[in-house]
Amino acid sequence: MVQFCYLIACYKNLETMYTIVFILLLGLAIYIAVKGVIRQRIASLYTGIVIGILTLFLFWFMGFWGEKLWFDQMGYNERFWTVWITRLGLFLVAFLVGGLLVYLLTFSLSGNKSYIRLIAVVTGALVSGLWWSGNWELYLSFMNRIDTGITEPVLNRDTGFYLFIYPFIRSVYASLLVVGLISVGASLLSHASTDKPKFKAYDSLFISSGITLIILASGRWIARFGLLFSEFGYITGPGWTDVNVRLPMHSVVSIISVLAGLVLLAPGLKFNIGKMWGIERRKSNVSVIYVIAGTLFGLWLVLLGIVPMLFQWLKVEPNEITVEKPYIENNIRFTRSGYHLDKVEEKQYPVSEEFRQQTVEENRALFSNIRLWDYRALDAVFKQFQEIRLYYEFNDVDIDRYTIDDTYRQVMVSAREMQPDNLPLQSQTFVNKHFKYTHGYGAVLNQVNEFTPEGLPNLLIRDIPPVSQHASLEVTRPEIYYGELSDYYVVVNSEEEEFDYPSGENNIYARYEGKGGVKISNMWKKVLYGWKFGRTRFLFSGYTTRESRIMMHRQISERARTVAPFLTLDNDPYLVIADGRLYWIIDSYTSSGYYPYSERFASLERIGGVTYTDTEGKDGFVGSRFRNKNYVRNSVKIVIDAYNGNTDLYIFEENDPLVQVYDRIFPGLLKNHSEMPESLKKHIRYPADMLMLQGVVYAKYHMTDPTVFYNQEDLWVRATEKYYSRVQPVEPYYIMWEQPGSDEMEFVLIMPFTPKNKQVMIGWIAGMCDPDNYGRFLAYKFPKEKRILGTQQVETKIDQDSYLSGQLTLWDQRGSNVIRGNVLAIPVDNTIIYVEPIYLQSETSAYPELRLVTVMHNDNLSYAETFEEALQNLFTPSAGPPEAIAAGPGTETMEELISRANEAFDQYLQYMQLKEFTRAGESLQNLQDALQKMSEGN
Repeated sequence: MVQFCYLIACYKNLETMYTIVFILLLGLAIYIAVKGVIRQRIASLYTGIVIGILTLFLFWFMGFWGEKLWFDQMGYNERFWTVWITRLGLFLVAFLVGGLLVYLLTFSLSGNKSYIRLIAVVTGALVSGLWWSGNWELYLSFMNRIDTGITEPVLNRDTGFYLFIYPFIRSVYASLLVVGLISVGASLLSHASTDKPKFKAYDSLFISSGITLIILASGRWIARFGLLFSEFGYITGPGWTDVNVRLPMHSVVSIISVLAGLVLLAPGLKFNIGKMWGIERRKSNVSVIYVIAGTLFGLWLVLLGIVPMLFQWLKVEPNEITVEKPYIENNIRFTRSGYHLDKVEEKQYPVSEEFRQQTVEENRALFSNIRLWDYRALDAVFKQFQEIRLYYEFNDVDIDRYTIDDTYRQVMVSAREMQPDNLPLQSQTFVNKHFKYTHGYGAVLNQVNEFTPEGLPNLLIRDIPPVSQHASLEVTRPEIYYGELSDYYVVVNSEEEEFDYPSGENNIYARYEGKGGVKISNMWKKVLYGWKFGRTRFLFSGYTTRESRIMMHRQISERARTVAPFLTLDNDPYLVIADGRLYWIIDSYTSSGYYPYSERFASLERIGGVTYTDTEGKDGFVGSRFRNKNYVRNSVKIVIDAYNGNTDLYIFEENDPLVQVYDRIFPGLLKNHSEMPESLKKHIRYPADMLMLQGVVYAKYHMTDPTVFYNQEDLWVRATEKYYSRVQPVEPYYIMWEQPGSDEMEFVLIMPFTPKNKQVMIGWIAGMCDPDNYGRFLAYKFPKEKRILGTQQVETKIDQDSYLSGQLTLWDQRGSNVIRGNVLAIPVDNTIIYVEPIYLQSETSAYPELRLVTVMHNDNLSYAETFEEALQNLFTPSAGPPEAIAAGPGTETMEELISRANEAFDQYLQYMQLKEFTRAGESLQNLQDALQKMSEGN
């Protein structure tokens, strides 16, 4: 044994030391306990049990206390103890209540297979304790509940009842039912395991079965409230059959089940029932239970299944629109309220077909902010030119706006984060990952519409250290200790120098000057964090000092979830530069699946053949996170300092009852939006996930007339576009825009729609982002008598253009990939223009370059190397082919046609090298004309 321990202690992989100590102590406890049982020494048994319990508690406590110290450092000590005390209290109370109930329901088994009773009691206690410990949020929400002031029209309950009370009583019912079933199972097992079961086993079986039936009866009574989420009929929520048939039937079934339970509890009645069915007294015990259970099952099937189906079939379906009309109105009203569509500002967009040079001149600010860089293409460019070293990585590109030289500009920004996993394998050492390569550095920022002559972005912030072209964009604290890729702990202010950034052939080192992380001021903290992170090397490392700080929960989404687990986080945190520092903003949502009459998002995912969760990116997130929800609010913005890790939560939806309850549960955790610094308020956005969610719902629920809604005659779907060669729904996109009647530029998020099975645009929705109008939700509908191009029709027009289609085909054939960016539908002066950038990426290149910008208005298509040129071409008639080539057929010999084709092809190649794409297109057209004439002559 000593030799075995010595070998373990000397084992070169010291990462396992904590685990080895844990196993040895637990093994010692088991050894002492078993030895005590074998030798019948009660003291040894208890000693082993105590050692085992202390071992489990010690190692659990080290992880627990490490989290407690982290919450202390964050300033959220009260939040930590609120959850833990609640969970512990619920576990203890539920453990005792659950165990006691099983104990009482199986009291007759005390002398008959008592070990079965013991197992049942322990199981019931543990299941109840763990169930309620995990449902602490339900309990706290119930205890801090409020009324919403909105009453549903069927049972006349405040919607706060369904948001806070109904989920709680359902949980109580479920836990009691489990306890009852465990008791019934124990009694049946005791009965079945005895050849001649005693009457005590029968008594226990009847008592537990009777109580369980009464619990089931209460479940049927609670199910009456569940009808407010019914999907039995045409709509979500109770329809005619639910209100007039299923609702009273639930009450009838509940009463019958209570009576059946009382029969099993009454000593005389159960034998009389057995006698009625011709069952002998000595055999009547179990048989009566079977008879009652079978009868109840039949009644439930008839009263809750067959009868409602008959009424639905014979009464409702022949007169559905008339009978269901008031219930459809309820469904529309509450669904729109659940997704915050009751605040939508619906407007008609007065479409004009005029688009003049004067329009361009009057909207220069708007046209200078049209986004020509697709975020997917730009991400590849950033990675190629600005990652600088292999250990840096750009995770994604965010879209925002800044005031630059007194001009409101739309920009794209990305953080340069540290990713030591990109280092060569031999360099991914413990010291490098946790002590040296601790932080990312700086960001890259560019305007959305500017390009270099090489087709690359014009960067306003670039390089390391960050070089800013404008004073307002200067970054004085570029270090990123907390980010989207920071999923490992680091130690700062250690004996090991921290790598700061590369400078030529040398590296610059620095020490951390902030207050982020937990100070490792004593040996106890080293021990507990060594266990928490499973790193024996951390415990024995000589790099830590009393001034060292350990930073954990550095991945910003995981950090936010740790602080506020009751919130659903947005899929796209974005970087903000404010006051020379870097911050992350994460949009966060309160949500529930218990808003009466509101349709769950899962029922709306597939509309008009478009599956919103099958596509990549935000669509999948929205579907997975909100599938079972029917109430959603973007109530909280979380701000995280990239240097210190300070995490602040701001309420932006004060009327949301859920966030009001959370504010009561955790006083001081959530701040009012007025406390957010003005420099950060300028960068709040209407989140794309929220608009995506609302858009999917609005596509159906913009129809507020019950008859129109019933016939689904005006169903919308999201517009589509082509990316690479795949057609996919258009994601919400940010634009700079002037509202009709306004002369102020605003940052908005929009998403276009088309009618089901059509490609013309029918309308679009917009979420306002700027502080003065933040949160406004606009819906613009186009006149149905006018034909407004949809984004897919723009794609088709490009594919059908002889110049463009020929160029795109030749590029593809010459070993390059054509990447088509977002088709942006831009509203301007009561008309719509469409812009699509086209990028070219060779198979040997890691990044795309802008090659063409297409602009379209009505049926007029223009394209050029720059947006300005393409825009001006809308007002200039396209140049025709040279006069000599335009001669009629029969005026040229075959040799002349071949010569002209060769000359046109040579010109095409020459113009392509010079990036004069308009002339290249003309040469391509000449080539096609010559080939056509050669074909006709042949």
